[in-house]
Amino acid sequence: MKILVTGSAGFVGGYLVQELLDHGHEVVGIDNYSKYGKVDKSYDNHKNYSFVEGDAKDVGLMKDLISDCDQVVAIAAIIGGISLFHELAYDLIAENERITASTFDAAIWAFKHKKLKKINVMSSSMVFESTSTYPTPKENS
Repeated sequence: MKILVTGSAGFVGGYLVQELLDHGHEVVGIDNYSKYGKVDKSYDNHKNYSFVEGDAKDVGLMKDLISDCDQVVAIAAIIGGISLFHELAYDLIAENERITASTFDAAIWAFKHKKLKKINVMSSSMVFESTSTYPTPKENS
């Protein structure tokens, strides 16, 4: 199965890419290195991994990358911790909505016109700042 992973160079994305490769999938990663900068990953030269340094807000690029994928995992986000959220709430929310909208626009297009069958959306625990229950049910968020 061929899977596009947005935010593939991030903390969660990096673990997911390795897991997908370990299970025999072909993975396409996209990241703009906005959080950590370029970080070498153990799978950078894996035969089933290809990487594009780019912005997940670019719908044209996302359509190109997703056009022959079976699934997409949407992880890309602008993150910065709780303190940054309190300082720049609008900026973070607006930017993350643009990333999500672009990913979903490309995914809907690929579902209708190509072979995409599934979109998976992941997030870190940062969205549940005040919870004391893990995993956190949606109704407790």
